[in-house]
Amino acid sequence: MVRLSEKTKLVLKADISSILYENPLRALFTKEIAFELRRDKEFTKALLLGMEKEGLVERIFKNSNGKLNKERIKWRIPEMVLKMYKESKSDF
Repeated sequence: MVRLSEKTKLVLKADISSILYENPLRALFTKEIAFELRRDKEFTKALLLGMEKEGLVERIFKNSNGKLNKERIKWRIPEMVLKMYKESKSDF
């Protein structure tokens, strides 16, 4: 397995953020994000879990019917981060 630099991982995290920002009303599965990044699911999941610890993304545990999703994970950008991003865009 190829080792990636922290700079490359940071760029990939920024790409994940932009993918999720393009679809703010829809939570995406890890598989969908990995497809957009053209990376494997496990690597993408590791990046997403790191971003979750930093508070940049949040995990959705329940599906649209309210049932707990045990195996498949959906991700979205938290409202607080969306507000901060919109405010920073309006400053320019």
